[in-house]
Amino acid sequence: MDSSIAATLLLKLLLGSVLPTASADRNGISARDIYEEMEHILVDNKGTNSDGLVNAITPCSNYINGDDTDGEQSSAQWVRIAFHDIATADVAAGTGGLDASVGFESNRPENPGLFINQTIGFFNPDVSAYVSMADMLALGVVASVATCGGTTTDIPLRTGRVDASAAGPSGVPEPGTDIDTTLSSFAAAGFDQSEAIALTACGHSLGRTHYTNFPDIVDESYVTTDNTDGGQEFDSTPAVFDSAVVTEYLDQTGEKGGPLVTTTNETQRSDFRLYNSDQNATIESLAASEDSFQTQCNTLFAKMIDTVPSDVVLSDPITPMPWKATDIGLDISSSGSVSVAGLIRNLYGASESAASSVSYTYTANGTNSSAVETTGSAGSGSSLYGTTAWYNFNTTIESPGTTALNINSAISYPINVDIFVLPAKSSTNTRSGTVTLYAAALSNIATDSDTMTATFYVATSQTGSRANTVTTKTVTLTESGAAGAYTLYTASATGLSSIGDVIVKVSMGDYASQTVKTSIFG
Repeated sequence: MDSSIAATLLLKLLLGSVLPTASADRNGISARDIYEEMEHILVDNKGTNSDGLVNAITPCSNYINGDDTDGEQSSAQWVRIAFHDIATADVAAGTGGLDASVGFESNRPENPGLFINQTIGFFNPDVSAYVSMADMLALGVVASVATCGGTTTDIPLRTGRVDASAAGPSGVPEPGTDIDTTLSSFAAAGFDQSEAIALTACGHSLGRTHYTNFPDIVDESYVTTDNTDGGQEFDSTPAVFDSAVVTEYLDQTGEKGGPLVTTTNETQRSDFRLYNSDQNATIESLAASEDSFQTQCNTLFAKMIDTVPSDVVLSDPITPMPWKATDIGLDISSSGSVSVAGLIRNLYGASESAASSVSYTYTANGTNSSAVETTGSAGSGSSLYGTTAWYNFNTTIESPGTTALNINSAISYPINVDIFVLPAKSSTNTRSGTVTLYAAALSNIATDSDTMTATFYVATSQTGSRANTVTTKTVTLTESGAAGAYTLYTASATGLSSIGDVIVKVSMGDYASQTVKTSIFG
């Protein structure tokens, strides 16, 4: 990314420390947890506590599922799959859109190639009770544009999309689809003629059309030892998100708009028919300047990924957070002393440097504690948005009475000391799919009729789609002892798949704990 643009973005995020409004709580999961997990995947690109998704398409030409000599490009696949998912939406009826129904549609003739299953397979490890596959498809578009040279990462990324449980209707426009049917399909999905033209051109700034998928469009001569799938570019910069796709079409230079313009099989010239449907007026607007291309494309990509069923409520756009805490967990000693621990992340710009320590407080009975300092750095990383520094924190807190953790006078996190999971005492066994869970609750909040239960949110495979779905399993905990003002509980959950993706919370009567990732157990 251009350094001046990165600096502007960082300034914008550093000026505000208020967390934007998230979408509604979902199935017992906090909207804030959903928001912050998505922010983590977007921002923590490399280094300590990185997710690695964005780094996987850095450089933009990377092909995650094979060798670069295949002539494939994962960043282009990520843009393509999102379009194929929303292309059959019916906005008037409030159905379809970005809902991951495309995962059930990989065998349709309108979806040739491996782009659906390969993309979903790569995104699957991030699917959990916090993040849906549909949200991941949206993130893939934002990540692709940003890493491939887009002049901004300002395509708003929201959370809250809900995955479909079955295929949607067919009807994604194909190269041989006539212009009237194509425009009608776009219109049903909420895109007028000019938007349909521009969205197609924007999407075709990246990647290629392949002989292996479209032998009636791409000549076999494109198949070489360095391009085994026979990819023919849309423009001369297939791994750069830029306006070359429209300028080369208008100037008849380079790739002249790509194979869907130039193929000798005239019935398959879908881009040519679309671009000419308004006498090239939209294409000329896109080609007016690089800024015009980027701005229009960002607007349309935002509209595309925010096309969702009418009953879905999306969050405010995610803003990269200068300060945040993650992997927050409570623990208890045998005497009943409660402590809180986890990681603090600072995101900062090129003109700044990492602090040697970070101060934090906790709020108990309406009063902030004295400041506590972290002890040294726990690591560092890099991001589209700057550099990250990480710090461990661990301190004893007042209990009962503590309600919040406050970091560097910038952001606060609610703390529930009435009932909580004990991640340091809990453990997982990936071989057997077993989680051994420990939890604690104030002894005075339970009645004789109350039992503590744990809800495990598990990413599980589903029939018909490679995308995981999230299912729940509930187990009853039994008392295992006492510690000060608390009663301790334990239980084992067996037969769980994808142990690393499990989210758990405990509840008893009217009380419920905050959620915890089992990945921090032990």
